[in-house]
Amino acid sequence: MDRLECIGVPILVGGHKLIEHFRTIDVPLKRYYIVDNSMERDSSVDKALDQICEEKPDHIQEVVIVQNNQNAGYPGSVNQIIRDNTDCKHWIVCGYDWHPVPGEWERVLDKIPEISDGAFLGGTPTDCMCGFVWTPNLLAKVGYLDENFFPGYYEDNDYRHRILQSDANVASIPLRAYHDRSSTLKSSIHFERKNQYTFHKNCQYYIEKWGGTPTQEKYDRPFGKDYPLSFWEFDPVRRQKLRWI
Repeated sequence: MDRLECIGVPILVGGHKLIEHFRTIDVPLKRYYIVDNSMERDSSVDKALDQICEEKPDHIQEVVIVQNNQNAGYPGSVNQIIRDNTDCKHWIVCGYDWHPVPGEWERVLDKIPEISDGAFLGGTPTDCMCGFVWTPNLLAKVGYLDENFFPGYYEDNDYRHRILQSDANVASIPLRAYHDRSSTLKSSIHFERKNQYTFHKNCQYYIEKWGGTPTQEKYDRPFGKDYPLSFWEFDPVRRQKLRWI
């Protein structure tokens, strides 16, 4: 393959880390897609978006920025990246604070033609979905991320469990990368306090959905019923209750 199709990155705070992520892209890329959830509350994000547009290198065909009027959360942003870019053959979604070292994107470019369903790009079990490749095949077998894990945490456990219950062939291309874990959470005491509540609520939802905590699941189908692995119902009331901002 001569280029990567789409690299998508959601961001809420911390524009300087987004710039660092953008600068790691050292291979031909069709589209760098930013989901801006900041609602103009973080000036560093606004400055980063301007700077990224100004310094776009020739090997990146285009930079696209979508500014949401409310934070879509991490799983919602991932789904948005996929749905907004249906002209792409694959979608790589990364955390803005996860930065592969030089030369690592070349490994992904080389391996993409061999990926049948998807691929983990993170190098450790806790980082494995910090960079992840989605494909139409994987969506057909596993579905989209469950947006009821809002604004984040446990959606990755949920998706990994669903992959295990499916016949999806998900590869592993562990990249060497620097990851400043939980950057959004650590950026604000307010966020840390809110997360104490939402993390607990997301854990409860996970147990309700799978019959146990991660690695202790009792169900192989959502909610112990004969539902497809992709099943979840969008709950706007839950989302509003769990908002950090």
